[in-house]
Amino acid sequence: MTTLKASQTRIPPATFNRIVYKGARVRIRHRNGVSIFLISEQAAAVLEALEDRYWAKLADEAISEMEANDDKPIPWETLRESLGV
Repeated sequence: MTTLKASQTRIPPATFNRIVYKGARVRIRHRNGVSIFLISEQAAAVLEALEDRYWAKLADEAISEMEANDDKPIPWETLRESLGV
């Protein structure tokens, strides 16, 4: 992740303070329709926790499917060799 000092951005201080201290969310839309969002560090932590839960659920489902099919896991060394890593 890239980190910038607030002084390196053109975000108005009032907007920055609303995001940091009041949890506001701000959308910045580019003329080609692409957007980015500015959110607080606390909101980013919540999103990361949700993402972790999502991937953990998918992993649990994959393990359950593997066990139900009586499949064996592929050892890391074998996988690494087959991928040429």
